[in-house]
Amino acid sequence: MGLNEVVSVLTEKRTFLIAGHVNPEGDAIGSAVALALALRGIGKKAEVVNRDPLPRQLAFLRYEGVFSQRPAITEPVDALVVVDCGDLKRTGFFEGGPLPIDVLVNIDHHLTNPGFGDVNWVVPEAAATGEMIYDLLKEMQIPMTPAIATALYTALLSDTGAFRYANTNEKSLRIGAELIEKGADPALIARGLFEIIRPEKLKLLGEVLAHMELSDDKKVAWVEVTQAQMEKTDTIEADTEDFIDYPRLIRGVEAAVFFREVNSRQYKISLRSEGRVDVSALAQQWGGGGHRNASGCTIAGSREEIKKRVLASIQEALSAVEPRGNGKNRFAK
Repeated sequence: MGLNEVVSVLTEKRTFLIAGHVNPEGDAIGSAVALALALRGIGKKAEVVNRDPLPRQLAFLRYEGVFSQRPAITEPVDALVVVDCGDLKRTGFFEGGPLPIDVLVNIDHHLTNPGFGDVNWVVPEAAATGEMIYDLLKEMQIPMTPAIATALYTALLSDTGAFRYANTNEKSLRIGAELIEKGADPALIARGLFEIIRPEKLKLLGEVLAHMELSDDKKVAWVEVTQAQMEKTDTIEADTEDFIDYPRLIRGVEAAVFFREVNSRQYKISLRSEGRVDVSALAQQWGGGGHRNASGCTIAGSREEIKKRVLASIQEALSAVEPRGNGKNRFAK
């Protein structure tokens, strides 16, 4: 299954809900909003739903009536389209019984996506799910309005790190240029995504960076956020979304980790790699997933147990690609 099957569903069906993962970021929201606006433009009924609110940094995407936060899906629709979600459970809507939908469509670019939909279109090579929605709208010959272009540019800019990450290529740059031609404001979107920061977030970031750690060989760096720190600084989970980017900026670092305390016995882990280590394979060990260079998972256990296990696994993965004789586990005690 693929693009053609998705086009068939979107053409034949009339009513749609579009969902992404919980704690959504620019690609999930941008892709969903762009698809909803496009479907409305051809006479369909479409709405974006999420268990969590629109992130603060995406406040510039002012599409009232398109997005709604809700705890569950209760009204019957022809199709639920899940975008940018590598695991169906991450939508937060499949924790109970079956949903009142006829067809489940899965559109995603995560390498570890298992193909959970009735119709699956998964392209791990895509720089962002927004890139796939762009291809979809082209295939359906749906006009690119300024509002759609803004949403798609937001998706693309978010998942390529402002066209800085290794997934940036000639296609993503060409798409970005066309979206600007169609009405996306690159300065406005970049400022919204990366430059408007609450003072509370900066206070938390200062505390986090003050306690950043490096492995002995300076190839692995990690930071940590506790619930106590977030309460002290009046911050929320969304404020920590980009904290993983800071340790990975250090020269020579090949893998970065962000440990965020959910509770005293559970941590959310974000993993980043500069290419030699496949962090999606590591995340899958603990029930997570994602991309080769960017993945995540949630692990239960004590703080020290979790950190030791994760860091040792990264060291082992690095040792496997290093010259023989460099295999010492620098995190073992």
